Amino acid sequence: MNNQQPPFRHILLIEDQKARRIIALEEKTYTIGRESSNDIVVYERVVSRQHATLLQVKKNPNGEKYSYRIVDGDLQGNRSTNGLIINGRDCQSHDLQHGDIIFFGGQAKASYYILTRSLEIALFNPVEPNSFSDLFEHQILCEDNTSTIVYDDDDHEQFQQDDLTRLASFPELSPNPIIEINFQGKITYINPAAYLKFSNLQELQLSHPILSDLLEQSKNTQGNLLLREVQVEEQVFEQYVHYLPNNKLIRSYIFDITERKHSEQQLKYQAFHDLLTGLPNRAWFNQQLNLALSNAKRQQVPLAILFLDLDGFKNINDTLGHSFGDQVLQNFAKRLTGSIRAGDTVCRWGGDEFVILLPYVPHSEDTIKLAQRLLEILKQPFEIQKQQFYIKTSMGIALYPHDGEDAETLLKNADAALYRAKERGRNHYQFYSSTMTSKASLVLKLENLLHQALDNEELSLHYQPQVNLKTGEITGMEALLRWYHPELGQVSPAKLIPLAEQTDLIIPIGQWVLHTACEQSLAWQKSGLKPMPIAVNFSPRQFQQPNLVSMVTEVLQETGFPPDLLEVEITESTIMQNEDFARQALQELRQMGVHISLDDFGTGYSSLSYLQKFPFNTLKIDQCFIQSLSDRPQDLAIISAMITLGNHLQLRVIAEGVETLQQLELLQRLHCEEVQGFWFSRPLKAEDATKLLEQHCLLGGDFYDLEKD
Repeated sequence: MNNQQPPFRHILLIEDQKARRIIALEEKTYTIGRESSNDIVVYERVVSRQHATLLQVKKNPNGEKYSYRIVDGDLQGNRSTNGLIINGRDCQSHDLQHGDIIFFGGQAKASYYILTRSLEIALFNPVEPNSFSDLFEHQILCEDNTSTIVYDDDDHEQFQQDDLTRLASFPELSPNPIIEINFQGKITYINPAAYLKFSNLQELQLSHPILSDLLEQSKNTQGNLLLREVQVEEQVFEQYVHYLPNNKLIRSYIFDITERKHSEQQLKYQAFHDLLTGLPNRAWFNQQLNLALSNAKRQQVPLAILFLDLDGFKNINDTLGHSFGDQVLQNFAKRLTGSIRAGDTVCRWGGDEFVILLPYVPHSEDTIKLAQRLLEILKQPFEIQKQQFYIKTSMGIALYPHDGEDAETLLKNADAALYRAKERGRNHYQFYSSTMTSKASLVLKLENLLHQALDNEELSLHYQPQVNLKTGEITGMEALLRWYHPELGQVSPAKLIPLAEQTDLIIPIGQWVLHTACEQSLAWQKSGLKPMPIAVNFSPRQFQQPNLVSMVTEVLQETGFPPDLLEVEITESTIMQNEDFARQALQELRQMGVHISLDDFGTGYSSLSYLQKFPFNTLKIDQCFIQSLSDRPQDLAIISAMITLGNHLQLRVIAEGVETLQQLELLQRLHCEEVQGFWFSRPLKAEDATKLLEQHCLLGGDFYDLEKD
């Protein structure tokens, strides 16, 4: 076989209502349409008069190599009616490639092929070759290339369907490369697709990746078929190799699977990487951790896991939007990646949590240095949407083998250390200690028990009176949640409320508290006592629920409790989580007649501005000011200012946490009208609170007489 690449012949196989015909292309321009004046006529009513134009495109200066470009419509910019669909896609213009299929509309279509001139197509006198190379000896088409073979539906003798089938299955027309070599390694056949795909095949011969090792592998191949993947520069091919010992030939059918491999790589990447930050994900980290643990056990060296969490990230999403939050995570991930050592692994664990694997830590001091350096780097402002933004980070650290010898234990303990860091003020790191596990176990146990507490009627409300200092009258009752468990005993409210918030049980529990408190106040009224205002605390998580107002409305309607006797208590920190939502919700509650109380006044950062923005009825001075109250002018001045401010804003002012006679007398001197605290009464069970109110009523509504009694 001649090693020089033979010239190519370009053909177009036209199929329409009237005919199927092969057109050999050599002219520089062809017009295609249904009018007879076109160079190529397509017989189909939906085809435009001039539907498309073929242009010859030269590949080199001397014009020896060229291809064709098809353009929709004519060269004056007039488009066809139905357009062109090439290989299933709409196209205005397209550089044709071997095997392309063009749809004009209706039944009209064309197939484009590139053939070698040395191999002419056997249409009427088919041969039965032992190899594709035998076909080179069979010449049919005229060398002047002027013939066009036409098959009309009325003339079966000119062109039979079998001939077209043979043409379509002919290796020369295959869009996929086909290569044949003999057992001596000599190339015996290359189809046009192979010539186009591997232009240096003749030059490289057996050193080309497609032919490399084929002779050697034939000795070790089980059977007569070999399937392998071959990389040729940036492309990947699937090669089906048939060993034909009777013909002493090796025939390869080659398929380009570059796009498929790329898709597989993308899927694999997505399976092991976080799409937002580009960091490895949890699945990848677990693999790396198991490998690192195996190595650490074998070499008896320590390793460390660092769990990181962005403090207050939920507030960022709620106030600035999820798009801004995504940019925060991306910038945070980029800074983390640039701050770790070579060989360390950082991944996004989920949400706003990240984890770092240090596969080799000679000394625990090295972990401390890295943790301190990371926190220092992460303290620097982030530039997001042209503004500087500061992020606080908490970090938990677990060491192998001291804190665990398997992946699950190490991750659990690092997570426990992270939450201890958050409990101790955040924005710092914390190493794991065994006491954290026992505490975490207790928290988990409490969570499980709290789920059962509502059903088992273990939750109850206690009521603490609010008293007018001038008249001694009980002006209201604050409902306080309590949990008594048969095994654990009384669970502190300081544990109960955060636990309920963390598990989202605060939503159904909060609704139960409101419903129970309203029913209790109505029960007092039905027993003959005067209508008693009731105050109910709303935690931050409970207050942020979207259906807050509708929930309050539903409870009031179900119980028949008057809205003007209900007082909702919220803190400044609750408002800070989402000011816009808080303003809207509080305004709707006020329009219903519900009273709003600002609890723990003086402990936040924006108290005065909140008094201007929100429709409060009551101001509750936080007990921390009352408990430290003394005759010192500074103490008296602060309390006096709060009372005066509330009075000028026409707000009801209540001092919380009054526990001593001295505190009571000082508040009287400062003209504080209402108080609440242990000096008058601890929070009481419902039945005890009922007795207190009944005695209070019998004594004419004077709390001081009740105390003397």
